[in-house]
Amino acid sequence: MQKTTLALMMGASLLFAMSACQPPADLPETSKTKSTSTQTVEQPNAEPLIEAKTPKALATALIKLSEKKLTDKLVCTKLSEAMTAIDNKSKIEDIHAIQRQLNACLPMTDNVEILQWLKEYQALYGRFLGSNDDMDDADFYEVVATIEQGQGLSVKQLKTLSPRGRYLIELVANNADVSLLYLGEGIFTFHHNLKAMAALFIPYLPNEQAKFIQRMAKDNQDIFWNDAAVAVSFSEVIARANFWEDYIRRYPKSYFIQDAKDLFSLYRYVLFYGSDNTRWTDDAVHEFLDPKYTQAMTQLSKRSNSTLAQDAQSFLDFIALSDRERKKKYPVPSKDDKGNKRDDWAMPRYRLMAALPLPSPWEDNNNRDCLSSVICVSYNVESSL
Repeated sequence: MQKTTLALMMGASLLFAMSACQPPADLPETSKTKSTSTQTVEQPNAEPLIEAKTPKALATALIKLSEKKLTDKLVCTKLSEAMTAIDNKSKIEDIHAIQRQLNACLPMTDNVEILQWLKEYQALYGRFLGSNDDMDDADFYEVVATIEQGQGLSVKQLKTLSPRGRYLIELVANNADVSLLYLGEGIFTFHHNLKAMAALFIPYLPNEQAKFIQRMAKDNQDIFWNDAAVAVSFSEVIARANFWEDYIRRYPKSYFIQDAKDLFSLYRYVLFYGSDNTRWTDDAVHEFLDPKYTQAMTQLSKRSNSTLAQDAQSFLDFIALSDRERKKKYPVPSKDDKGNKRDDWAMPRYRLMAALPLPSPWEDNNNRDCLSSVICVSYNVESSL
């Protein structure tokens, strides 16, 4: 009788330990995006414990379950090594194996290791997809055009590519989590599904981290820059600036807070100054190029407790000034910092910067890339989150 009681207590204890490894019932709302991923978490099977009718059967089931947990733990200790081994000679099946290991290991580890695995998992895709060396000739463009037209690739077309390029193109054609992303100026790169990547990790991250990578996955699935022009709409720039302002206010101690501030600075600057090849107003900065821009900026100015709202109002006030009022309120030196005479085009922008002084995101020596994947990385450096 005592042995039976002891065995049942052991079984109950193990079941409690197993349940403690599972994600909490009240997962953040962002975890709902996991339904978009084809990856599922395989949980330990406790059925043999429940069905055990004798102390011996229960002991046998406990031993088998313990062996499986020990095996899973061993696999998890080798996970970083397995991800680092993925390179431009690996196959998509190798990544699928990594995904299965992550599904088993993520519920059993702490936040520090999860973030490390996220960084390594993102980096492995960069190595797997390789360089763009053979993606800028006529043969490659013909292959791309064939895929975009929904037609099958011929053997002749595939033979024009390098062996690795051929393999990746076949993955693209078969929708195997590899796609072609146009970067502008005739340049393509191989890309992958960022939302699926985020969905794999989101259920095991605190809300502030989950919100960060979920938004990054959404925004960075496509490009933001195209030949020094903004590749998204004016309303999308506003939406992104709003999101990061709200994120900074809501999660001031976030693990990703500095990257969030950098993103806010970028979108805020682009919203009011555009870029070298993107303008939201005429050259004189007297009116918006599209009436919808005026409406959107006016609406933005009405946000409560918002730095962006104050900026928007300052911008609208500046547009409303006549040239005479601007000259009086914001005098411009006849020469720039290099001693060159300022041209007429530069005058309105100089005055706008005086009326709405915003820090340029390109003048703080920031070498972080936050526009390519689900976390920011230092340019050409994989070792920094």
